[in-house]
Amino acid sequence: MPIVVPQRTSRYHGAMRFVILGGGPAGYAAASAAAAMGAEVTLIEDHGLGGSCTLTDAIPSKSLLSTATVLAAIDRADQAGVSFEHGKPHVDMLRTVAHARWVATHQSRGIRDRLAETTVKVVRGSGRVAKPGLVEVDCDGYALEVEFDRLLISTGASPWVPPFATMDHHRVFTTREVLDQRATPPHLIVVGAGATGCEYAEFFASSGSQVTLLSARSQVLPNEDEDVAEIVQEAFLSRGIEIQMDSRITDVGADDDHVTVTAADGRSFRGTHAIICMGQRANTSGLGIEELGIELDDRGAIVTDEHMRTSVAGVYAGGDVAGGMMLASTGAMQGRHAALHAFDAVDGPLRLKNVAWTIFTRPEVASVGLSEAAAARDGVAVDVTKHYLGANPRGVISGWREGMIKLISDPDSGVLLGGSIVGYRASENIATVALAVNEGLTVESLANTGVVTPSMSESLQRAAERAVNRRISASGRGVSVPHTQPLGA
Repeated sequence: MPIVVPQRTSRYHGAMRFVILGGGPAGYAAASAAAAMGAEVTLIEDHGLGGSCTLTDAIPSKSLLSTATVLAAIDRADQAGVSFEHGKPHVDMLRTVAHARWVATHQSRGIRDRLAETTVKVVRGSGRVAKPGLVEVDCDGYALEVEFDRLLISTGASPWVPPFATMDHHRVFTTREVLDQRATPPHLIVVGAGATGCEYAEFFASSGSQVTLLSARSQVLPNEDEDVAEIVQEAFLSRGIEIQMDSRITDVGADDDHVTVTAADGRSFRGTHAIICMGQRANTSGLGIEELGIELDDRGAIVTDEHMRTSVAGVYAGGDVAGGMMLASTGAMQGRHAALHAFDAVDGPLRLKNVAWTIFTRPEVASVGLSEAAAARDGVAVDVTKHYLGANPRGVISGWREGMIKLISDPDSGVLLGGSIVGYRASENIATVALAVNEGLTVESLANTGVVTPSMSESLQRAAERAVNRRISASGRGVSVPHTQPLGA
């Protein structure tokens, strides 16, 4: 996203008044960018800076999953010669949740401190658009009016709860209530096997819960390639997680002691608790956007163009409220782009197709760009190279040998179009693939990049070498790129 020199005040007498509804990743990224451009920025947030990403969803859930990672390392400790005299560890849910809450608060304060170094004015309250150019803010007992020249709506999304689910927030809860749990559920039913459902299945199973994972599809992680999802599925089964496929849920009920989840085919699943992980819905109610005439899609998200503009002039939307890839990184990119576009300071549309994402299961799953399934669906010819991680020396040393690297490249040019990593530290190693995809680099470039030994990144180089060798064999030249690292990686 190249930045061009802006005309900061060419359309305004004084500084542009840039108002933001929502302080999540899109909101605070936009606030920082607009302030740097010289705008008079007001950010309105009613819960806390960082939004649900920081306070209730991504950051707390990864804190909980770090507990699962510690437990997994302890389970493998005997392989490294470490023994325990007093038996196996157990999870103290109150302390685990308390730590997750502390992490969330710490991150939120960090965002507050960074904004405090700028000219951004943060208003604590609930805002709605009263009329074009004016936002009314309910500040817990008194009203405040804020005028704007440009408005960004970044109010996020909330867990979707089906109308047939009995929600008591004790036995049946969503991801927002996870931090309210005071003990490990004896038998948890996870409704939904997407990224969120699989992450919570991972955490609670590691914490000692019996877990039943219900997928409406024929695989877990339906947005991933089948062979990628299968590795996670097999890992789950090996650790005792029960998986029920093709389970489209029609009823969730609760009594004093149990929950009962019913599928469309008549199957019934009984446990002590259930967590609903069936997606997110944009937070658009009560914002006054109906009065403005802002267009919504069929799922209730705000419709935007490639510059995050809505159907109403001067109004932008970014982050989860705009639908699409509901990722913190995506939201931050959208918010920043919207702010810069307001100053005519960007050249070209926002590019989101090469944003990487990670699922923090064990093993981790990380992907970027074009998948094999998407290529087949769209009729795009690709070369697919797979390299399994069983021989990676860092993995063998650490006891994490499961996983695979999968590279998607153009068969003619060798340019990387996408890739997936399943395995130890996939969330870190996907950055290299993302950079290569974003910059249009070839598998030859990746194969010729020196890496550390021992490391998980060695296997990324091995995968690229395999892709190069396939291209050489296909061309009939009969030569091969020499290995620059030990073959075992």
